[in-house]
Amino acid sequence: MMRDEDVDALLRSRRYEDAFGLILDRYQERVFRLAFSILKEAGRAEEVTQDIFLKLWQALPIYDGRAALSTWLYTIARNRCFSTFRKESMRMTAPLEGPAEPCREETVSQHAEIKQLLERLPKVQREVITLFYFQDESIQDVAQMLDLPENTVKSHLHRARLALAEMMRN
Repeated sequence: MMRDEDVDALLRSRRYEDAFGLILDRYQERVFRLAFSILKEAGRAEEVTQDIFLKLWQALPIYDGRAALSTWLYTIARNRCFSTFRKESMRMTAPLEGPAEPCREETVSQHAEIKQLLERLPKVQREVITLFYFQDESIQDVAQMLDLPENTVKSHLHRARLALAEMMRN
């Protein structure tokens, strides 16, 4: 299994293509899930994921190792996703087509309900819930990605769960 230390060693020896291949293998799916959780559209998430890895490829020679590789990558990904989301939100256009894949009616309904509930949470709680539950990140990883203390992440998770439970009761 690839470790960040393996990538660091490749980067120190200026073997950027090898390092990039390892990073792509390990993180591509996770970055896509992050993009999808923010953008809510698979096609757009794929495009943004490609953009993120292109930016990563360009930035590899300047990676200095001060932050963990995963933290650095998720920061790039998160910033790119939110930038895209803001840009697209400003256009306020509706898609011309429905979903690309047919979904069961109740799954679509549940997804829409969860999305509505999450949108009502404060941004930081929404991010913590998304990373922890939908991206399967650990408390420690979420804390690093959001540059928050671990106890603060736990507190946001607790408050978000309480808020979601209250919203579901009403």
